[in-house]
Amino acid sequence: MKQTATRILSVFLAFLCALSVFSVAVTAEDAQNISITAEDALHAEGSKIYNAKGEEVFLRGLNLGGWLIQEDWFTPVSNNAQGDLYTLGVFEERFGLEKAYELFNIYQDNWITEADFKNIADMGFNCVRIPFWYRNFQSDDNGTWILDENGEIDLSRLEWAVDMCRKYGIYAILDLHGANGAQGNSGHAGIKNSYHFFDRTEKGEWYRKQAAELWEVIAERFAGDPAVAMFDLLNEPMCGVPVQNRIYSYIWEFYDMAYDKIRAKDPDRMITMIGTWSADKLPNPKKYGWTNVVYQYHQYDKNESDYTTRIAAGWACGYNVPMYAGEFYPVSDKVTLEFAIKAYDANGMIWTLWTYKGYNGWAANSDWFLYGSTSNELTVDIHNDSYEEIARKWGEGLQTNSGNFTEAGIYQTAKQFLPDATLENAPFNTQEDIDNYVASAPKTGGSYYGRMTCFFCKSYQSLASIPIIGDIMRQIHSLIHTFQTRQNMK
Repeated sequence: MKQTATRILSVFLAFLCALSVFSVAVTAEDAQNISITAEDALHAEGSKIYNAKGEEVFLRGLNLGGWLIQEDWFTPVSNNAQGDLYTLGVFEERFGLEKAYELFNIYQDNWITEADFKNIADMGFNCVRIPFWYRNFQSDDNGTWILDENGEIDLSRLEWAVDMCRKYGIYAILDLHGANGAQGNSGHAGIKNSYHFFDRTEKGEWYRKQAAELWEVIAERFAGDPAVAMFDLLNEPMCGVPVQNRIYSYIWEFYDMAYDKIRAKDPDRMITMIGTWSADKLPNPKKYGWTNVVYQYHQYDKNESDYTTRIAAGWACGYNVPMYAGEFYPVSDKVTLEFAIKAYDANGMIWTLWTYKGYNGWAANSDWFLYGSTSNELTVDIHNDSYEEIARKWGEGLQTNSGNFTEAGIYQTAKQFLPDATLENAPFNTQEDIDNYVASAPKTGGSYYGRMTCFFCKSYQSLASIPIIGDIMRQIHSLIHTFQTRQNMK
């Protein structure tokens, strides 16, 4: 009897040992699939970004444009640049809301897959900016959340993307590209010519509260996740709006609202704010008590001087925060992509190229994209294609490795800066450097020299905290730098 009990106990212990070994093996395998850990969590200190180990991290990446929010000029949809809200409305009218979302799900399942995240990491990029819009998570314009099978707000697309980033060792930058009410006057905000986000009305206030609430939900879901580099509060606010109607303080007020919502749920996350086309259109972060923030602008300029001017204008503000080119592309033959990247690198800026892939007849021969298509065969006619035809066109043929995409021009330029290209000395690290740059003349090799104390720089720094006067001095100082830097580059 005792021998039988002993045998049973031995068998049971052996089973426990085997189970323990199996558990360790599974844990080790899972660990191999996690390339970003708590030690990799990022934060801003002064004008630089560091991980939790105290190592400086320089983010070089690209956008996943056209994935969670489409733009018809480089994605397979024909909607006259009206935006996703227009496309969604046409689909809903033709097929019903459920079928409309099914079609977008098919598209999103194929435009970006796990193979793309692996490919981006293998190329040497270390981050991706992920544009999304409010209708990824809400089924109407009244704030009705899309819920998962557990009754929770469905953020599964973002969760999957962040999991892929974690697995392949790249950081995610989550970008609210289109807000309810449209924060800009272009189709890439979700709907064209329907700009109401900043209206000083009860409805406009509701739109802004909706966007801040969305950030609160996202912040709570990703709180403490080291794979998320930062939250990008609002893409290109007031883009396409006449200059006389751009009231930057309205943008700042929304940023402050969203900032507070995020900080209540995720106190340690980096947050990036966009000045749209120039970082000097942002306030001194001390004005609102913002910390751990990154200042961002986008750049689609035509001349070398435009690139250096905007860099100088951003650093000249003296805000002591990291600077970020979230989207950029030279739009003429007077400046090259290589020049733009070198300018950012030399000035300690982080950057994300626009964009990973494009679908249209010319994309394969363009340096807008890493990968481009060679035809328009899969472009959807939203008014006339049947449900089945749209599902076919937006199926597996849109995957990057389907044979319908080839490597386009952008990577040949970008790869020389990846993965660990060293930075040159940044000429705009100090106030003296800014003054020297503004007073300088260009030399061979892109170096600059000269000395001149900028009166407006010093005046702005001493008066920046004074209401109204500080803002006026900031604008004057920005204009002076812009003019002088353009003169220097001629």
